[in-house]
Amino acid sequence: MDLNADELKSIFDDAGIVKGDILYVASDVTRLMNSVRKRYGLKTSAERELFLNMLVDALQDVVSPLGTLLFPVFSWDFCKGELFDIKHTLGKVGAFHNWILLNRSDFLRTAHPMYSFVVWGKDADMLLTMDNVDAFSADSPFGYLHKTKAKMLLIDVHLDQSFTFMHYIEEQLNVPYRYLKNFRSFYIDREGEITERSYTMFVRDLAIELKMHLPDYLMSDSGAMKEIQWMDVPFRILDFEKSYAVCKEDFLHNQGKMCYDFHGYDWKLGERQTHPNDLDN
Repeated sequence: MDLNADELKSIFDDAGIVKGDILYVASDVTRLMNSVRKRYGLKTSAERELFLNMLVDALQDVVSPLGTLLFPVFSWDFCKGELFDIKHTLGKVGAFHNWILLNRSDFLRTAHPMYSFVVWGKDADMLLTMDNVDAFSADSPFGYLHKTKAKMLLIDVHLDQSFTFMHYIEEQLNVPYRYLKNFRSFYIDREGEITERSYTMFVRDLAIELKMHLPDYLMSDSGAMKEIQWMDVPFRILDFEKSYAVCKEDFLHNQGKMCYDFHGYDWKLGERQTHPNDLDN
C-alpha cells in the first residue's frame, strides 16, 4: 500500500485539527475504505488493518499526547434490561469505533452503559473515572466537550446522523418534550465484577413525533463548521461551543425549528408538557 501517514496527517491539518485539540470523531468509513482500496490497492485484510491503524495513529500524531481523542461506542441494550459489559458490548454507531474498542489497547472505554466512548490522550484518565449517572448532564463527557471547547470530526457523516451533543443541549435548556428516565440492569466492569446498576437518560416523549433535520449549512453559515474533501469523501470539523450557541438560539427564539421537524406539536421553554422526570417521583 503506497499511502503513508504523512498524507493522512496533512488532511487533518487542512481540516484545522491542531496539537492539543480535544476531538470527538464520528464516522462512516465505508466509502473512505473503498476509495483507498481503489487508489492505493487496499486488497487484503492485513492491509485493511494497516490502514485503520494508520488512520488512528495519524489522529493521535496530530492532536499529540497534549490532546484527547473520543470515539463513540453508544449502545442502548441496557435500556432494554440487557447486560452491559464494558469490555465486550459493541456499540451501535460505527464499525470503525467497534474495531478500536476490540483492537486498540491504547484506548479504554468510559463507564456509562448507554453513552460511552473509547478514549485516548491527556484527559483519558479523568474521563475513565467519570461517574456520571445521567447520560447528558453537565458532569458527563458531553459536558466536558462543551466546557473544553472541543471539536468534532465528521468523516462522511452529516450532523443529522451524528450530532448526539444535541441531547446535551436539550437537557441544559430543559426542553419540554424530553424528561429524565431511569434504567436499571446488570453491568460488568473492567475487573469483571457484575453488579446491578441504575442510570438515567433525558428521553423523548414517544407520543411526540419529531425528526432531527439539523442542516449542515446552519453550522457552516454560522462559522461553527468547515468542510474539506479527500478523494471525494467529506471531512467536516465542528466547534462544539459555537454549535451550542447556534442551537440554543434556535431553541430559545424559534422553538427548535431549525434543529427538528415537529409534527403537530408546539412548545416553549419553561412549560413542562410531557411526563414528569422519573427522578421527581
